[in-house]
Amino acid sequence: MSKASNQEAALKKKLQTFLSDLVKVGTTKGFKHFTCYIRGKEELVISIKNSLPSSTCGGHGTIPAVPSQPTSRKQSLRNSDSFSSSLLPYDKSSLTLSHNTQVGLSGLKEDGIGLPPASPSELESTHDEDVTNFLIAGYSRYSCPYVWIRSNHHRLMKMGTTATVEKDSPLRLKSTSRWLEGDVYVFEIIAELVKLCMYPAPRNPFELDFSYFRNLSQPQQCLMSSAMISFLDKIITHSQDSSPYSRTVFQEHQLLGKLHFSSLHDMIESGTVLILKQLKQAEQQNRSRQSSSSSSTSSSSFVYHRHRVHPPTAASFPSPQHYAPPQASAFPTIQSTNPVNNPSSVRYGRGPSGAFPGGFDRMPAPSMF
Repeated sequence: MSKASNQEAALKKKLQTFLSDLVKVGTTKGFKHFTCYIRGKEELVISIKNSLPSSTCGGHGTIPAVPSQPTSRKQSLRNSDSFSSSLLPYDKSSLTLSHNTQVGLSGLKEDGIGLPPASPSELESTHDEDVTNFLIAGYSRYSCPYVWIRSNHHRLMKMGTTATVEKDSPLRLKSTSRWLEGDVYVFEIIAELVKLCMYPAPRNPFELDFSYFRNLSQPQQCLMSSAMISFLDKIITHSQDSSPYSRTVFQEHQLLGKLHFSSLHDMIESGTVLILKQLKQAEQQNRSRQSSSSSSTSSSSFVYHRHRVHPPTAASFPSPQHYAPPQASAFPTIQSTNPVNNPSSVRYGRGPSGAFPGGFDRMPAPSMF
């Protein structure tokens, strides 16, 4: 197998791992700043709030407007930078991949086709100005994950004359650009999108909505908290130590863990855990089978004792006084023509002479023959 084939197989395997992680994130609920859902096996739609509630802005009461003309730094980003909501709207050349770059990455240079998503943006646009929708997809034909804006394009970038093409261009994210260099996790893409979309950007993009978990009934509370704990475990394990949100994620992980084990304890006490129910039912069935088998055994034993044959008594045998030993004449006398050499003249036994072969009273030892 050639080097190119090995690299292609490695990228496909890497993409399958990414898609598996994508499904897990899409089924996890309880985030405060965004919601997401799975659409097919290759797409995740995420809706991110455009601004923080006034109660979480440090007590200032109102949220400052998004600056339209940033003055702190230039809008041109280097590869080591990530987007920030304080610099919105971005120029399209900074925020999205150019058409020529897309054509080169797609491998369809002759047809002039870039990297469009599976469905056009016009079919998914919403009129909700409070949230912005993004599409995270890992199409097998691209062998690489990309992110597209699905709504409120004008808020994030300056639209040009070719608005249709610009809307369906993938974002130039720091996380997806590292695909060929190392591992890329879904939570890294989400953290970058939250920082781009929300103003002001939250300290922890994965902040939890604990009221959502507390209002769930059992067993949904136990299951949803378990899924969220698994997701936070991955963030803690694979995020960099320099990440600004790793510490707060760890703190909320501990709080949610206490809620999870408390709900699990309540389920066990109330007997609503399905596996425990099944084990209890199986134990009761085994006990009923054992009791029925023991009762049938005792009844059969009673029938046996009623009809069994008792051993014979002493009265069934003849009395010893009626028993007479056999007479000597009852044993035949055998005459031997060859007398046995017996120098010791020892007679064996006291029975009638000649009762055994050789004229002996008893069967002699083999050495005497």
